[in-house]
Order: sequence, then C-alpha cells, then structure tokens
Amino acid sequence: MFDTISEHFVTGNELLTHDLIRLKIIDTSFTTPLSETCYCDTTIQLNDNVSYSVISVNDEAGLCTYFFVASLNKKNEKIIESKYLHSDCDIDYALDTYELHEHAIISKDKIEVTNTTIFQKKNRTSPDEEQNIDHKQTQKNVFTISQVGQINDAK
Repeated sequence: MFDTISEHFVTGNELLTHDLIRLKIIDTSFTTPLSETCYCDTTIQLNDNVSYSVISVNDEAGLCTYFFVASLNKKNEKIIESKYLHSDCDIDYALDTYELHEHAIISKDKIEVTNTTIFQKKNRTSPDEEQNIDHKQTQKNVFTISQVGQINDAK
C-alpha cells in the first residue's frame, strides 16, 4: 500500500481517505465525517529518500477542507510524521468575526500557515464584504520539515 500512496503523492492522483487514516497520515479526532477521497496538493523532494506532501480532504457535507502535511521515507517505505496544517471552511459573513486560513510553501523545507481573524463593523451595509471589515489580526506559523522528515511548527 505504501508504494501506491507514495506514487499518488507524486502524480497528484486521487487517494482514498481510509488508506491515509490507516497509515495515520490523517487524524480524524477533531473533524466531521470525511469524504471518501482526498488529494495530494503538493509534493516536495527533500533528498533522495525523504519527501513531504500537503494533502487535502473535504468533509462529507462539503463545508470544510482540511489540510495536512506528511513526510515519508521512500527507501524505508514508512511515513515519518504527519501534522494538521489548517482548515478552510465556508464563512458565515453574518457573524461579527470569522477566520481565514491559508498555507504557502515559502522554501523547500518550510510551509507558512497564515490565520487571519476578521472583525466586522457593527453596521454592515455594503454588499462588498471588504467594506464591512473593521480590522484584521494575522498570525503566522511556520512548519519546518528537516532532511530526515521531522515536522516542527514554531509559532
């Protein structure tokens, strides 16, 4: 099974969620029921043996997408480590505050996750959501993947 999954990571083909749960790549302890399939968003080769992939999986309701990073050692045919990056859920603009989450690969061994909290004005009259924003707070978190596949997050 490892060969199939590592091949799908490289090709970007659809993956079966239950296979990634079985390999402990996806942690389901904090999510709603997940869809049957998921996708490898990006794969980065760190060296001859170690690579990491960003994986996305939707919930069954289609409201949220969850992103994970997993490192694997092709030579040893094992998953080294996996961590939750962030979720991307539908936004309820009627709320006074809401959050936006996104990630970006900023170097070969670093993924930056940006969490932005949006505070809306009390009187929201504009059809343009940007005009209804009072202020924003942004927090960045960088995940570093070592040459041996360890994933560290420093807030």
